[in-house]
Amino acid sequence: MTRLVTLKLIRLVPVMFLVSVLTFSLLEVAPGDPALTIMGDNPPCPSLIEQELVAEYGEETDISLLCTQAVYQSVRERFNLDDPIWERYLIWLGNAVTGDLGIRLTNQSFTVLEGIQQTFPVTLQIAIFSMGLALLVSIPMGVWAAFHQGKGFDRLSGGSSFAIISIPSFLIGLLLIFFFVWRPWMLRNVVLIFAMIWVAWLLWSALKRIVSRMVSGSEAGAHATTDFVLAATVALVALGLFFWWPDFPRQGFSRWTSDEGILENFRTAFLPALTVALTEIAVFTRLLRSDIIATLQEDFILSARARGFSNRRIMFRHALRPSSFSLITLAGVAFGRALGGTVIVETIFRLPGMGRFIVDQGVRLNDYTVVMGGVLVLTTAVVLLNTGVDIAYYYLDPRIRRGRR
Repeated sequence: MTRLVTLKLIRLVPVMFLVSVLTFSLLEVAPGDPALTIMGDNPPCPSLIEQELVAEYGEETDISLLCTQAVYQSVRERFNLDDPIWERYLIWLGNAVTGDLGIRLTNQSFTVLEGIQQTFPVTLQIAIFSMGLALLVSIPMGVWAAFHQGKGFDRLSGGSSFAIISIPSFLIGLLLIFFFVWRPWMLRNVVLIFAMIWVAWLLWSALKRIVSRMVSGSEAGAHATTDFVLAATVALVALGLFFWWPDFPRQGFSRWTSDEGILENFRTAFLPALTVALTEIAVFTRLLRSDIIATLQEDFILSARARGFSNRRIMFRHALRPSSFSLITLAGVAFGRALGGTVIVETIFRLPGMGRFIVDQGVRLNDYTVVMGGVLVLTTAVVLLNTGVDIAYYYLDPRIRRGRR
């Protein structure tokens, strides 16, 4: 295992080098002059430069234009903008390795690293929250849909998944705001009606199982107790949500380290995370369903059935693990996409995240140090995440371990 991790880390070196080169290249392809961005409009003329110009050209000379040119040249010299690109790259790379991503050109009292330290935790929490929510919902849905292939739940989940996938994320966010913030009573009633229909169906199924067992002695009635317990649970949860529907904010974010506490943090992060998670839930459910259906046709599953194992044990002990490889890969890709692609969600909910920091403080203000530092941090996180997914395969798939021996 140590050898595998070492090889993976060694392979990261050329990848990270390529990432750093491409990130630094953003400065060369970006429009505008960084020196003009640093100077701003009507830059003040330092007294030392003004005295040197007066001594050279005389007091009667209008030195305003000359002073602007002198300030411009001093800025380029200070930030090494006239040096060859490879020299500037080596200086920037050396500083980045030590954690120095430079200062913000438009606000030189703050460093880029300080901005990232304030905004990256917000984006990271939304990404973790959304992926956790997506996996928590999609895994039981995918397993249940595969187990009841072609039946009502499978058709309902399949149609709902395709509908959600076709909706863009910004529209999902606006719909969630409409139903959770502006018209919560509508969603509350829909949840109650849907829950009551589900409870009625569970009770009817339990009664049919009991009657079948009484008439024919079938073992179908063995699951009637489970149906009753599930129906009672669904009814209690639905009634609890109906009378105590949570209140979610339209915008803003409360950090978990703030005085409001972690509950307020979850309340402000729920809708943004749900916006990201809904699409992933649909994709994960369909992928896991198809993989489990294929796995159920394997010989070792047929052998497990012949040995008399229960359906629950077959699904969760034998079929789910080999069917989760594609899900893990896709979850890793989706997590990276959530880290780097939450600009729209952060804009809709006014979150102080990494995406808005790069766009508002970097792209719009032509501050290349913010863009370079933010992109480097995000790409590094995605590369490390994908490496972690590759290492996870080693634990989950015994065929990989045998192939390396």
